[in-house]
Amino acid sequence: MKSSTALLVFVAAALPLAAQEPPAQVDVSRQTLLKFVASIPEPPPPRPRNVTFHIGAIEFRAFGTRWRFNYLPFMLPLSGTRPTTTREWPDPFELTQTSIATPPRAWHTQRQVNAELRRIEKTERAKLRVKTK
Repeated sequence: MKSSTALLVFVAAALPLAAQEPPAQVDVSRQTLLKFVASIPEPPPPRPRNVTFHIGAIEFRAFGTRWRFNYLPFMLPLSGTRPTTTREWPDPFELTQTSIATPPRAWHTQRQVNAELRRIEKTERAKLRVKTK
């Protein structure tokens, strides 16, 4: 009984030692040895430039924001040439107040839409009436 308990304790102690991986191979290449012996530091990676020059503009980062300074007047964005805060492209016909020619079929459809809107408005007005005594 004592021998089996001792054998069990010995096997339980030996299992973690058997589960360990063998040590990794040591790197003894020329570069590694030169770094270790001569203590030659690696050059730091190149940093991105803070200022970028474009034709007619200078772009730079400051205070956590990207700034773009246009110094030539022809580089300024014109009204309606870029998306606005709603992320929709501007309508050039709306900007110039130009009416678009439409076929008679579109007129008929528009008249039907307007008639339906009038009908809905009448029903809404009828529901909103309040009688007082």
